[in-house]
Amino acid sequence: MNRREMAKLYSEMSPDRLSIIKAEDEIEEFLETVKEAIVLDREVKFPRRGIFEILTRKPRVVANPVTKEQMTIYPKKIIKFRASKKIK
Repeated sequence: MNRREMAKLYSEMSPDRLSIIKAEDEIEEFLETVKEAIVLDREVKFPRRGIFEILTRKPRVVANPVTKEQMTIYPKKIIKFRASKKIK
């Protein structure tokens, strides 16, 4: 499902029958709020739905498949979503 399809579904489900553009704006605002909350608290919990959290990947050494040269992949932070047992 892409963003436009999600906005269309959201506009159909809303009691106010929003336009697709207004629905996209509301979805974007929600996602920005979640991003800011994750940065502040390192995790955001939605009861009975799941948890968004920041994980730090460890550095590792890999080989270039063409030249067989060893390369280091540096540590980075990623956002992970863990679904609750009720969703699974």
